[in-house]
Amino acid sequence: MAWMVGCTPDNDAQHDGGEGDAGDQHDASQDGGGDADGGGLEPPRCEAFPQCADDERGVDCQCISNLDRRCSYDDECRPEETCQEIEAGRPKVCIYEPPAPRGCPGEPGCEAGAQEVLLAGAASMIITPESFKAPPADGESDPGWEEEAMWLAGFSSGRPAIFCPEERIGCEGPECCVSKFAHDDLKSQIVVLRQDETTVAMVSLDVVGFFHTDIEALRARIPAELGIDHLIVASTHNHEAPDTAGQWGPGSPLPERSGRNPAFIERIFSQTLLGLEQAVETLQPADVQSAVLKPGVEGLAISDSRPPYIFDDNLPVVRLSAVDDGATIATLLSFANHPEVLWAGNQLITADYPHYVRHYIEQGLDAVQGAQGQELKPALEGLGGVTVFFAGALGGLINPGRGGALNYADEAFEGELRHSFEAADAVGQRLAMHVLQAHHGGELLPQNSPALSFRTTEFLTPIENAIFQVAAFGLKLIERDVYNAAQINAQRFYPGPPQVLTETSMVRLGPVAFFTAPGEVFPESLVGGYPGRASVWDPVIGDVEERRVEAVCGPDGMPLEEGEQGESPCVVRPDQENPPNFEQAPEGPYIYDRLDAEAMPFFIGLGGDFLGYMVPAYDFEAPQGTNAAPGSHYEETNGVSGQIQADWEVALEQLLRGEAD
Repeated sequence: MAWMVGCTPDNDAQHDGGEGDAGDQHDASQDGGGDADGGGLEPPRCEAFPQCADDERGVDCQCISNLDRRCSYDDECRPEETCQEIEAGRPKVCIYEPPAPRGCPGEPGCEAGAQEVLLAGAASMIITPESFKAPPADGESDPGWEEEAMWLAGFSSGRPAIFCPEERIGCEGPECCVSKFAHDDLKSQIVVLRQDETTVAMVSLDVVGFFHTDIEALRARIPAELGIDHLIVASTHNHEAPDTAGQWGPGSPLPERSGRNPAFIERIFSQTLLGLEQAVETLQPADVQSAVLKPGVEGLAISDSRPPYIFDDNLPVVRLSAVDDGATIATLLSFANHPEVLWAGNQLITADYPHYVRHYIEQGLDAVQGAQGQELKPALEGLGGVTVFFAGALGGLINPGRGGALNYADEAFEGELRHSFEAADAVGQRLAMHVLQAHHGGELLPQNSPALSFRTTEFLTPIENAIFQVAAFGLKLIERDVYNAAQINAQRFYPGPPQVLTETSMVRLGPVAFFTAPGEVFPESLVGGYPGRASVWDPVIGDVEERRVEAVCGPDGMPLEEGEQGESPCVVRPDQENPPNFEQAPEGPYIYDRLDAEAMPFFIGLGGDFLGYMVPAYDFEAPQGTNAAPGSHYEETNGVSGQIQADWEVALEQLLRGEAD
């Protein structure tokens, strides 16, 4: 419960949904005290201290929502905020200004050293729920089961997890389950890097997203003796795991309550903390090999449902191996495709295709035999260690909806099998094939004495999406801190929309440039490739597999005049409703362009937060109520605002400038 700090009596009018002025009730200085010389008197404060709920705080003798940041005194705000008058006659507001970027080495506690020995450790932790209730079978009754259910995230609300049939537990094959509670285990995959006094930990969770508020809570629980200077937490954006955001709970078309299960959130925390301890305990001198592979899109179950059809097929791979014996400590990779091969009809908990990617990279691929027993493809030995899979630029919308999968044996999974465990397994084989072939073929190049450093910064961005505002302030589905706005009524805020605190980080390991974004970045923001514009790092431009449109466009990917028909892949359908105005598209430099010439980009999507789609400003069209704008504008209904992309780029540029300095 929240302790009620001082307040004045008889001020109900200030919190009845009107534009009452909570700030006018006090003449004292912002810190709540009178003049130090006795020249001013503090107004009377509450004699009673009523209790407030966990999601409330005390302001002027009342319990108000933590989401409403009005105030009268500094001590009614968070310690990092100050109570400020923005405009005379309007409510005072708790205001927070993010600090300057920080980084190591160079700051107190992480002083620069010789940067000769790199240490690495890794851990793989199971975060699958240990128990939950499934919906009762037809004709059965189980009152209250919904409260103990696991509501799966990523598609429509009201999708409860079910138990795996007993006959599928422990058998062999892609359809088989690891336990009653999951088809395959959800993981928290962890790698820790240390050099001199600088220690960075990176975590990938098999969930749809993890809020910055939750990440800060996790950081606060890390034991000081682990010596971790910075923790990056990212999500694979898995659409087949329990809801970690709150918006996919029971009820349809709108959830009736949050889908977050406190026991699942706590399991993520406790297992990740245990994994961080294990990774630090196993730190050992490590060598680094790395490369950016270019697998294209064939066989990877990829389609693009929003023009422009541009795909960043960068597949950065970093292998950390023990100096002593060459054994793999960890393999890190990033790839862009929504983990939703199983699609909306699945109700079994699974990590989707990233599970299979990790399995085959670690365990290897068997040889492919022909009908006569001849070897068509060789066996590829696995790398062992811990494989850490990160989401790439999968906004815009890179997904397996119409994509087809090919396994290592080039068997196709289309039609009824397109959204099956066999197809997810095939995607895992295909990605692992590229990684293992690169390793065994010597494409992963050694990095001699790579220097480790990081820079990170927090920034504020507005929640302008009315759907998200209703979810947070009205339905109370979303639990996270908001900043710098008083709630006047259900749809009005002062001095502007509520803001969320988020972050971006940059980790350098020699030439490898790990960098994060707090949501689903569109590939073209990284690589360009718009019609008539340049591109960087050779993206796949156009619907090259003709998943949505035949190759009937001109050489620039644009539809031709009526009556004309080209032979090139299209970047937009000829019949596209409300197509993007590519003349307004940015000309660059694109994000990969902004890295230094020697950098090997390793993008980590949904790193540090989960703010939804980051739509480029030139093509952003706000939702019309709860509906998307005409054409392909679904993404705007699931992103905080049209400002997030620009805010992120400004913050990232701060890190890049600091790196150059």
